[in-house]
Amino acid sequence: MGTKISTSKKQNLIKLKIIFIASFLLYFFSNSLIYAQSNLKTDSDYLVPIGNIIQIDAELKNVIVRNYVEGSPFTLGDAIIAINKTPINDYSDFSKLLSSISPSDKVSVLVGRGTHNFTLETTKSELEKVNINGLLSGFATLTYINPEDNTFGAIAHPISVGTSRKVDIRLGNISTTSDLLIQKSVKGSVGSISAKRKDTIGQFTSNADFGIKGDIVGFDTSNSKSYKVAFLDEVQLGKAQVILQTTSNGCQKFDIQIIDIQKQRSPQAKTLKFKIVDKDLLAQTGGVVQGMSGTPIVQGDKIIGAISHAVENDPSFGYAVFIQWMIDN
Repeated sequence: MGTKISTSKKQNLIKLKIIFIASFLLYFFSNSLIYAQSNLKTDSDYLVPIGNIIQIDAELKNVIVRNYVEGSPFTLGDAIIAINKTPINDYSDFSKLLSSISPSDKVSVLVGRGTHNFTLETTKSELEKVNINGLLSGFATLTYINPEDNTFGAIAHPISVGTSRKVDIRLGNISTTSDLLIQKSVKGSVGSISAKRKDTIGQFTSNADFGIKGDIVGFDTSNSKSYKVAFLDEVQLGKAQVILQTTSNGCQKFDIQIIDIQKQRSPQAKTLKFKIVDKDLLAQTGGVVQGMSGTPIVQGDKIIGAISHAVENDPSFGYAVFIQWMIDN
């Protein structure tokens, strides 16, 4: 009897071990497959990292609230979709409709806020208090050009305004710049870049989670070096470089250190954390500033990512998104 019980226990233990090992292998290979798939490059294997500061001008699909007014039912970034059930396609529609409304009339406004649409019952005077605009302009960095199809990627995060994390674009243009003016970052305050607009070089309608993408024209990359697109597991801690247009109006490389790598299995922000160690760049910018979003990062002969966020309490640090996430999304 004792022998039978012992044998039965051994058999059960063996079965449990087999189940455990099978489950572990299934989990391991499933995760490995997901991770490998996330590293597959579906576009060109080579890109030309750029680094030029560009001016972005865009016509939005909806007019939006561009300021905050205390006590107002509207907030920064609200999209005005319709007024009294009449669609608002541009600022001209908004202005004409508003002028036709009597001050005593109730006004029903269909508002888009974040991912939700809802109706606000308000007055003409409340609408007149807020700054409504269907245009957008700002500065960012041109990340790459794909030499195979003359497409570009830039910014490395979505264009957003207030509550609108990702505004819808009807049509946008990017232009080269000169005469950069840099307000340096200091601890607790992120600086900014402004510049003089030069030539229009591209158009876009895509405003995605990891930046804008579109078609490039009239931008010569024939003398520019192409870099192989890195797999995420090829990115290493340690020395890397950013390519950035500076106040001398040309692009050059500046040294950074990659200090953390998130081994992401699907597209997410803040893949890399880095520190700017180049004294020349720190002297010019104080660290990461607004307008550097999209600055390409290279490591050896590979392009690995682009600057996406600053660290406000120490702007010599920043975050970057993995380059493949920008290409695929």
